[in-house]
Amino acid sequence: MKKALIIIPAYNEEKNIEDVIKKIRQLSVNIVLDIVVVCDGPEDNTVKIVSSLNVPIIAHPINLGVGAAIQAGFKYANIKDFDMAVVVDGDGQHDPNEILKFIKAMEDSSIDVVIGSRFLSKDKVQTHWARKIGIKIFSVLVSLLGKCKITDVTSGFRAFNRRTIALLSKEMPADFPDADLILFLALSKYKIVEIPISSRERQHGESMYSLLTSIYYPFKLFVSILAVALRFFFEKEGVN
Repeated sequence: MKKALIIIPAYNEEKNIEDVIKKIRQLSVNIVLDIVVVCDGPEDNTVKIVSSLNVPIIAHPINLGVGAAIQAGFKYANIKDFDMAVVVDGDGQHDPNEILKFIKAMEDSSIDVVIGSRFLSKDKVQTHWARKIGIKIFSVLVSLLGKCKITDVTSGFRAFNRRTIALLSKEMPADFPDADLILFLALSKYKIVEIPISSRERQHGESMYSLLTSIYYPFKLFVSILAVALRFFFEKEGVN
C-alpha cells in the first residue's frame, strides 16, 4: 500500500495546530497517511501541544526559515520511504479536506508536483490586493522562464512524488521555497500541475514570515529567480 506523509511546518501555532492535526486524522483515505510537524523554533506551546497528540515532531532549536522547515520534512519522508508528501500550513489557512484532491492527482505516475492554486478556485482569494498582484507577476515570470503554466507560484499547499522528495531532501532554498523552487523543478523537467483550492484567513498565531521579511521578500525572490534561470542557462551553454 502506498504511503503519504503530511508535512506541517509550524512556528507559533499553539492556537491552530491541534485543530489542523485533528482534521487531517479524520480524513478517509485508501493509503497509509502519516503526519510530521516541523516546529521551527517556536516561542509558544506548539511543541508541547503536538507532543500531547502523539505526532512525530522535528524540533528546531531556533527559527531556521520556511525552506529549512520543509526540507526537514522531506528528509524525514525520504528516510521513511514515503511515496508522496503533501505540505500543509499549520495555521489553518489550508483546508485539510482538500488533501484528498492532492492524493487523487498524484495517482497519475507522470506527475511530479501538484500545486494548489487559489486563482483556479471560484472563491475569492483571501489576500491583500498588492500581494495578489505580486503573486500574479511572479507566476507569469516563472511560467515564461520555466515554459510551464503556473497561476499561484507562491502557494504553500503542494504535493510531491518520491523522486521529487529525494531531490529536495538534498537541495532546497532556505528562505523562500516557492517561486524559485518551482522554477528550479520546471527547468529540471519535472512535471508540475495545478489544482484549485480554497483560501482562508489566518485565525490565530504568528506567520513564519516576519514584517521585515515580507517587505524585502519580493526583491530577494526576484534575485533568487534570476539566479536559478542564469544557472540553468550557463549549464546549458556549458559555462563553468
